[in-house]
Amino acid sequence: MDEALQETLRQFVNDEQRRTSALLSSGYQGSAYLYETGDTRLVIKEAAGGLLTGWFHRLMLRREAHVYQLMAGLPGVPHSPGMLDDAFLVLEFIDGESMKEARHGLVDPPAFYDRLREVISSFHALGIAHGDLKRKDNVLVVAGERPVVIDFGTAVTRDRSLFDRLMFRLVRRFDYNAWIKNKYDGDYDAISADDLRWYRPTIIENGFRQLRRFWRTITFRQARKRRRHARKKSG
Repeated sequence: MDEALQETLRQFVNDEQRRTSALLSSGYQGSAYLYETGDTRLVIKEAAGGLLTGWFHRLMLRREAHVYQLMAGLPGVPHSPGMLDDAFLVLEFIDGESMKEARHGLVDPPAFYDRLREVISSFHALGIAHGDLKRKDNVLVVAGERPVVIDFGTAVTRDRSLFDRLMFRLVRRFDYNAWIKNKYDGDYDAISADDLRWYRPTIIENGFRQLRRFWRTITFRQARKRRRHARKKSG
């Protein structure tokens, strides 16, 4: 990141009123702000403070910055100019709609999900697994129904240690299983023969699924879900 941009962004983050008015989102891990001037639109992520958790959130933000460095130039993910003063992560602003909101209006869903799988495979090839793709807000649909994967705050990397490699393999499976879940809207009986090769649920996921099914059964949500899928097939 060049010095001129750094100084401009410092002025922005130090102006509390301006920063507050540009708030995009806020949560327990931190906040995100939209910086825009002329043709430049950037997202600035700030780690949440706190006496006990602030150091951990800042560590996670620096890890996320490292992940974006590894993915520099990769299509389907935001570009990052880097960290600002080791306290803020600067990202390209992606103009798109979340998959959660846009998925039912897709003109060509199979093509979109094929492109999404290609994006996922591309950062897997770099030794990066996302880990939170079941959350549909972490995929944006941009012009031309192209997917962009965002928010690598929980990503893991395939580093040198055995633990890192094992975690990468596990989370990589999470990513593909999440892709299947999103593509088929949780209707696992509808998975095509070709897509079954991407779906290998882990023991952890199977355990959580059994708990969800039990909860949905006793609250009658499971019956409503079956009726919804039946209407989709008949319609």
